[in-house]
Amino acid sequence: AITRMWHELSEHFSRYGDGGVITMAIAGLELALWDLKGKTLEVPVVELLGGPVHEALPAYASLPPLRETERVLAEISRAAAHGFRAAKLHEHSLRVITEVANGAPTDMSLMLDVNGHYDPVEAVGVAQALAALGYIWFEEPIHPMRDHRAIGRVAAASPVPLAGGENEYSLRDFEALLRHTGITFLQPEITKIGGLSAATRVSALAELHNVALCPHNFRLGPSLLASIHWGFSSPATRWLEVPWLPEGIEFSSGVKVPPLEDGKVMAPTGMGFELT
Repeated sequence: AITRMWHELSEHFSRYGDGGVITMAIAGLELALWDLKGKTLEVPVVELLGGPVHEALPAYASLPPLRETERVLAEISRAAAHGFRAAKLHEHSLRVITEVANGAPTDMSLMLDVNGHYDPVEAVGVAQALAALGYIWFEEPIHPMRDHRAIGRVAAASPVPLAGGENEYSLRDFEALLRHTGITFLQPEITKIGGLSAATRVSALAELHNVALCPHNFRLGPSLLASIHWGFSSPATRWLEVPWLPEGIEFSSGVKVPPLEDGKVMAPTGMGFELT
């Protein structure tokens, strides 16, 4: 009774908050139970959510901060060889951001995440440069990253769509984010919001506000697998984030980067959270 467990735990711990370590701890338990239930019934978790609504979903390689143009371009080249057709940078330097856009393969789409590096005035200037360079989105442009009204002002002045949501936790948080910011790409993180039971409700909010759902994830492990199953269950999903680490560095989970077909992850067919 996964959903009942979720509500009981959420209610029990509500006096301590509705986010942070509370929902992250619940997510760990809750996702393990979804995986167990899928394996017990010998079906993919996405089947427990009504089945996939997409045959395939585009994925982007999410690069760590590398700070040098040559390193970024080298990793984009490796990601392209794996089959990615999009990559997300975590860079602050406008020089690097520009040089990468000019040096990347012409068929490689680019996104930028600055993790709240700029103030609102700076962010609008960077957004104008990103639009001219063809970036798909500008993610978490300002600090504080949960200043919804300031994000809304940036969105109103930005010629490139904004992305955000990885630092929201509760359903109320996401409603406020969508009501006040004008973001185009919504990025909840399944391990922060309390797992799949919460994720399905955030999916409904994405549909209600008519935004693109793009589950946020920078781990190769259960969180990636859960995000993929979740993404395939929602008609609002537009992108999947897949971590891409430099050669020789691996996450401890041992989970590999999913195989891609034409830059896309195919609908899961394995038991539980397994992909195949």
